[in-house]
Amino acid sequence: MELVSVPFEVKPDLLRSAAPLGSGVISPELREHKRAEFLGPMGSDLFGQLPHCDEGLALLAKDLGTEEGRIDELALQCPEDLALLHHGVLQAIAFAFPSGFRPTQKLGQDFATVHAPVAEGDVLRAAGPGISAAMVRPGAHFERGVWTLTSLASFSQHPDIPRPHLGSVNDLFFRTEFQVLKSLGQGWSAFSVRPSMTPWADLDSAQQQRVIQSLASMSAASRTYKNLHEVAELFGV
Repeated sequence: MELVSVPFEVKPDLLRSAAPLGSGVISPELREHKRAEFLGPMGSDLFGQLPHCDEGLALLAKDLGTEEGRIDELALQCPEDLALLHHGVLQAIAFAFPSGFRPTQKLGQDFATVHAPVAEGDVLRAAGPGISAAMVRPGAHFERGVWTLTSLASFSQHPDIPRPHLGSVNDLFFRTEFQVLKSLGQGWSAFSVRPSMTPWADLDSAQQQRVIQSLASMSAASRTYKNLHEVAELFGV
């Protein structure tokens, strides 16, 4: 999967996958990091669930191979952040490390509404009904990757966390998310996200050039949505 597209474009780039929702045993350090986020001052933004999710949560726990529990309890048992949907509508979410949004504000929304703020996302939103239908088909299993650049080194990119001053490209981090979407049956599906943060200097020159080329081709609207205008100026694109 080519994560960074040149030119940059917004599209429903779901690929068929065999990747698990949960990638394995969570380390004690990561579990405590996630727990601290859930119990912290922004916790009410990070996890929550609507009534009548028990069936879906049980199916999700079975797929993860973990004990049943609330959505935040399931998220503490695997490295990934988790979301649960029923017929494409978000029913439960536990994102310790969100990327610039407040997760619980999305509860009760369908795919198109969740992606309403995405700049130039008409193609993505138009594909919403088809994606929602595909998500609940038996055996449906997809993956996708997304990226951005940020001066904030933490996994959490919650919008209330101040961004450090960006003085040079070496203040940047290349943030990626590996996302898996899988049907659980009975109209339920789950979504998992595993973020990664890489200092800009740790990318090789070819990777850096591809990111810069993608950024140079990005529209002003997409740069605004991804908060990349200052970054683009830093690169002179």
